[in-house]
Amino acid sequence: MRTTLLCICATVLLVATLVPQTTLTAEYSVNSHQRWDARGAYSLGSESGHPTSCPVKLRPSGHCGSSGAGGEDSEECPYQLTLPPLTIQLPKQFRLLEKTMKELQSLKEVVNKLKSGCQECRGERSNRVFGYQQADEGQTQIPIQGDAGGDAELDLQRGSSQEERGDGMVPGAILDGARLGQGSNFGKITPSPSSMQEMQVKLNRMSASLRNARSQISALQGRLEGLNLLNIDNVQAMVDRRVENITGVVNKLSSSCTTQCAAQNSPQFIVAPRDCSDYNALEVRKNGVYRVTPDPRNGTFEVFCEMESFGGGWTVIQQRLDGSVSFNRTWTEYKKGFGNLRSEFWLGNDHIHLLTKAKDMILRIELEDFEGVREYAKYDQFYVANEYLRYRLSISGYSGTAGNAISFNKHFNHDQKFFSTPDRDNDMYPSGNCGAYYSSGWWFDACMSANLNGKYYHKRYKGVRNGIFWGTWHNMTTEYYPTNYRQAFKTVKMMIRPKNYVP
Repeated sequence: MRTTLLCICATVLLVATLVPQTTLTAEYSVNSHQRWDARGAYSLGSESGHPTSCPVKLRPSGHCGSSGAGGEDSEECPYQLTLPPLTIQLPKQFRLLEKTMKELQSLKEVVNKLKSGCQECRGERSNRVFGYQQADEGQTQIPIQGDAGGDAELDLQRGSSQEERGDGMVPGAILDGARLGQGSNFGKITPSPSSMQEMQVKLNRMSASLRNARSQISALQGRLEGLNLLNIDNVQAMVDRRVENITGVVNKLSSSCTTQCAAQNSPQFIVAPRDCSDYNALEVRKNGVYRVTPDPRNGTFEVFCEMESFGGGWTVIQQRLDGSVSFNRTWTEYKKGFGNLRSEFWLGNDHIHLLTKAKDMILRIELEDFEGVREYAKYDQFYVANEYLRYRLSISGYSGTAGNAISFNKHFNHDQKFFSTPDRDNDMYPSGNCGAYYSSGWWFDACMSANLNGKYYHKRYKGVRNGIFWGTWHNMTTEYYPTNYRQAFKTVKMMIRPKNYVP
């Protein structure tokens, strides 16, 4: 029974205290002239100290939120209502009380400014209290010193903020005592000069911030327009043009050179062989798989070295022997390489790029058909660019017996062409992918006069010319008709060696 009565009392006190006089309680908690303790709210200047409200405590429960100002703004702080001997924990929604207390503290500062700037009020000096102006949501009494030294209490209507009052009060305003009437007529309220100056300073700061924000937005818009113009296609086209110009200059200088570079003697010290020619300098004369390091920043990898034929020192980059490895591969596979170094393989475009970048290389191509005819093609300049330039081929300086199928004519010229695969179309053919049509990866033009990565056929075949192809082979004239048989090749080998190599 006692518990039930206490609960009812707590509910009544909660409704009577929090709803109509929430702002009043918060004002007591922050007012420097008043105190809130177990006896209630009373003025420090009061001698009797009699409580003016029931003994209720409203405070946060425990530690919540973060420290400092961030902790005060946390919405996860529950409140406790203390009604001795009971303590009731309120829901988290009572976070609104804390915000109201902050608003009342701001109101208190405004009232203090009003008190300091208030002029001497005329009226009945015998009447110490001017009266009260009743508010709908509660009231707060503010003592005001009159002419005779007595205390007057000015009732200010409570709202969510001073601007919402609607009675013309301006923060930091003063009372015009010359126009104060009697009773509840307080006269005209005028803003103080200091408040006007503060508002002007704030307006100037806001205007400057807006101007800075506008200038920053304009600058960002300009940068965005610049980025839209700087797309990957424009950059790639610019790089392609510059590389083409540089290649032309290099070729021109090479053709104008009158004397051959002096042959280099065998180096005294080789820390890490950059290609198979360095193994020849170390007096290695046997074919096999060796490790090379063209660029120490990109690691070491294995290659097959041809050390017994054509002076030795050759690094093999491609080999076809029996058709055991399919060359119908993706861009990634051609990039990394595939196959068996002791059988059929493609060394990998990244490795070929590193080898041709480290030294000036020559290319030798060995071809043999099933009739036993063997021929070769040699190129004095061979270079493959990196992946960003799509492994562009630079090749020139033909000599040999197989014919210059790489630069067949102006319509079929593989020099300065990008590498294409069945899944990456970089060729010059406008309406299709040569790599997909011929089932291989190669430096296609539109489409080809040579393709050493075509399908391996064990004998002559008919249909699409998707096999190994060299357009200047000795009996290629018999293939002009689509119904004729196509030439098949038994072995193919592509190998490179430094231009200044001496056996």
